[in-house]
Amino acid sequence: MKNKLTSILICGITMMMAACSGSPNGKPMSGAILTEYNETVAKVQKIENLLCDINGMEASDALQLSQLADQLYYTYDTNGLDSASIANCQALQQRIEQLKQNIHQTIKDNMHNIYVPVVSDDDCLVEKKTAYPVYLKRGEKLYVNIKTKRAATLKVYNYDSHSTLKTISDKTAFKFNMEIENSAIYLVELNPGASSQYASIHITYTTNHLDRLTPVTVNERTVEAKQGDFRAWSVKGIKMTPIYDEPRKFTLRGQFQAAFAGSYRGLVPIEVPAGTTDILYSMRISTNEAGRRTDGQFNDNMNTSYRKIKMFGMPVYESNRSVGILNTILGEYTPLREEDAYINMFVFGSSSQAKKFQDGIATDKLSYDVNNAIMGMQSSNGRIPVKGRSIIYLGFENERVRYNNYVWVEVLASKPINEYFKSEYYIN
Repeated sequence: MKNKLTSILICGITMMMAACSGSPNGKPMSGAILTEYNETVAKVQKIENLLCDINGMEASDALQLSQLADQLYYTYDTNGLDSASIANCQALQQRIEQLKQNIHQTIKDNMHNIYVPVVSDDDCLVEKKTAYPVYLKRGEKLYVNIKTKRAATLKVYNYDSHSTLKTISDKTAFKFNMEIENSAIYLVELNPGASSQYASIHITYTTNHLDRLTPVTVNERTVEAKQGDFRAWSVKGIKMTPIYDEPRKFTLRGQFQAAFAGSYRGLVPIEVPAGTTDILYSMRISTNEAGRRTDGQFNDNMNTSYRKIKMFGMPVYESNRSVGILNTILGEYTPLREEDAYINMFVFGSSSQAKKFQDGIATDKLSYDVNNAIMGMQSSNGRIPVKGRSIIYLGFENERVRYNNYVWVEVLASKPINEYFKSEYYIN
């Protein structure tokens, strides 16, 4: 059927007779006028025969037939033609009008057997719970025919009303149809179970409206949701909370100047909120005590970056601390380094060791977290595992003799949370 229709479309189905020249005495059609008339008759006959041979019709067939009807027309000019030629032209015009009516009637008679395809895939790998959306109008009928290798679960939802219409569990074959009571977006959801599996998925619908023989495109986007929202799912996420309302700024004197005033060491205590697994810090070190407009933006920058990439499936926390979402977003907002500004940073887990550092005890006599200490540290971001501690002390030391260093410290507490997302479906 489809190949026959296509061949007719290719050969041209616009049927127009322009008999605009002839003998003033009225003569029969001849030459190019007669040739065009005969070709038009042949095309009409071909379409009439096609309609007689129709046995079953697909949606694409009906659309092409409708296109045929829209393009069928015939006109003629009586000037210069004899009465017999005029009668033939008039008969052909009536024949074409009747053909158009027959095409529309044929489509109407076959509408109940025309299945409009939405999904047709005999070798579909379903890796997770997947929904196939379709927009349906009141009075239409949805047909589902799905086969799986292993037992699976299928559900049908009215997305607009957030209602579940059908649930079939622990089956390998799902074949049914259902009448549509309300115009809405519907979801056919297949859950493959514990692991991915291949499936044969065929979803169609029938309609009584010619303009519905092409499915409406249903668009999908992922948005943030709340726990309990319709079809929301959870993923492991991160909540980052600033420890300080604004950057902690302090001055580390050069050791020569510290002999007379000030100190070449500084200590920053960090109270760790419950549930925190890591603290994230931004350190800007400079020999210039002037502030920058970027100071105090660490929290906003980190959360903005996190929102951009959190849906990409990256691990939230990773064992080797070399890949993952935390290290990725920390690396995106590294403070500008001043090559002549550097300090030593020590991490203490005990208040007694932190007090000794503050009192000037040599660091080789102190116990500190060697894995997270940094000698010759320049401006940078970093991450320190909390390991269950409720307070952590960051100790800073300026080894330089003559020059002061100025330090701006911003710290965030990071803890794992469950975040929720959902798919939104809409039509333009």
